[in-house]
Amino acid sequence: MYVIAVTGGIGAGKSFASEYFRSRGAIVLDLDDIAHQVIAPGGPAYDRLLERFGPEVLRPDGTVDRGALAHLVFADDDTLMALNKLVHPVVLREVVEGITSMRLLEQPPRVVVLEVPLLAKAPIFADVADTVLAIEAPVELRLRRCVEAGRETLDASRRIARQATDEERAVLAQHVIRNTGTREEFLGKLAAYWDEVAPLDA
Repeated sequence: MYVIAVTGGIGAGKSFASEYFRSRGAIVLDLDDIAHQVIAPGGPAYDRLLERFGPEVLRPDGTVDRGALAHLVFADDDTLMALNKLVHPVVLREVVEGITSMRLLEQPPRVVVLEVPLLAKAPIFADVADTVLAIEAPVELRLRRCVEAGRETLDASRRIARQATDEERAVLAQHVIRNTGTREEFLGKLAAYWDEVAPLDA
């Protein structure tokens, strides 16, 4: 079983890449989704989140208001760091347990993709992967993509400002794909990467 960690800033195209790899047979673990699960009511990080950030980040039904939480943490580096310190170890444990259980299957998947937005801020996730692929694009292009997708400009700008740079992500990566052209061009680069790194379709 081969584990690929795919990372990239918001708007770079990492989710599109992960979905392409899924279409080629990979099992995809979205670490953002796992992070949302661990802070859901009853999740292993829920009580600690509430203790650290208070009831103002909750909806009336007790679930975490992700918009309110994002507004809080993306406005301040220390607050974002506190959230990451709280959530990342729990997410890592979930990922390791998931990968371990898949390895024990009678027919484990040939390729598992970890979609890791914050890899450069949490390089511990690279340790559970066999290789790291970074998807990059200029900040201006990423911002335009976010706005075209319906995200508010200020929110997208704040998120980009708090994320690592392409250079910081590239340091951790064995491969880098630059997504600045058409969708067809990007698909061609992803196909070439897959054929090089994971030539056997699952």
